[in-house]
Amino acid sequence: MLKESTAMDPSLRAHVDAADASLMLHQPGLAAADVTTLLETIVQSLGLSDVAVFVTEAMSRVDDDDGGGDDETVAIRRPDGLTEGLLRCRPVDDGARHTIGALAAHAGLALAAAARMTELERREAALRRIAEHLQDSLLPELPALPNTNIEVQYRAAGLEARVGGDFYDAFPLPNGRVLIVVGDVMGKGVEAASRTTRITQTLRALALQGRPLDEMLERCDEQVTFQDPEIMATVWCGLYDPEDGELEFASLGHPPALLLRADGEPTRLTLEGLPLGMRDLAVEPPEVRGRRLATRDLLVLYTDGVVEASGDYIAGQEALLGAIVARRHEPLSQLVQDALDELLADAGHSDDAVMFLLRRR
Repeated sequence: MLKESTAMDPSLRAHVDAADASLMLHQPGLAAADVTTLLETIVQSLGLSDVAVFVTEAMSRVDDDDGGGDDETVAIRRPDGLTEGLLRCRPVDDGARHTIGALAAHAGLALAAAARMTELERREAALRRIAEHLQDSLLPELPALPNTNIEVQYRAAGLEARVGGDFYDAFPLPNGRVLIVVGDVMGKGVEAASRTTRITQTLRALALQGRPLDEMLERCDEQVTFQDPEIMATVWCGLYDPEDGELEFASLGHPPALLLRADGEPTRLTLEGLPLGMRDLAVEPPEVRGRRLATRDLLVLYTDGVVEASGDYIAGQEALLGAIVARRHEPLSQLVQDALDELLADAGHSDDAVMFLLRRR
């Protein structure tokens, strides 16, 4: 805020106020229009000129017969020499003329900063669009399966970037089984998203070879970390037979799936297993378990962003269970939408979230 007038010498007061006012032109985040409007305000508020109007370079070439013969113009130039426009004013004296020139120089610097900010925002927006297209290309379409409905929804942590490390896959195999994967790679952005592809493609290749599930996860960990020693991820992996409902599943440190029987209590399918990237610490292969899903049984897979949105993992687990149980009979598309809306609403979550639902018909 500009200082009030004091009893000091007027020329000295103008100098001090102008020095303080010049700092206002360098406030972070000012757009070009903010800078020029602020310059006009400062010049007039300090009493340097009773008129101060910024005109662009293009407008300055247009004759203005109504401007008045006493008007002067001060060029507003960026450090690279580009003239952004002119300040039309009527300096009250030579001291004011000098001060206006100094303020114009500061305005030129501020306009250059605003131009850089605009260019960075443009580039970041372009990168976000590329990242979003990449994310969309990495998330597979769900296959149509006999006797089974499946639904999935991916929620990004923020509107500004829809790309991250959460992933899922549902890949039909030649033997009639389906490879189901839900996971979460540590990190954000394009690098994390590209790592999700390495994991899913490796698991697909191993599943096509007909390897046992525990061996699949061990070999995936070995191959992926050999290519990328810094990778860390949690992975839930299952082999599901849609004909008879047989499900074989294992986990690399991933949150436990929920199984809601049509005629029984919900069950958390807890498993032993270290995250991918920690194979050197594993004493035994990942634990493999099996269940047979009956008609109307519901399997719920998710990433930790779903249960950590509120900042309390245990409470998040209970909230997830409550949200699913209350909607267990809804169509899957409605269930996943409503459950995530409830669990993530107003939580200010900083992590991506995936929920994958499978229900026997």
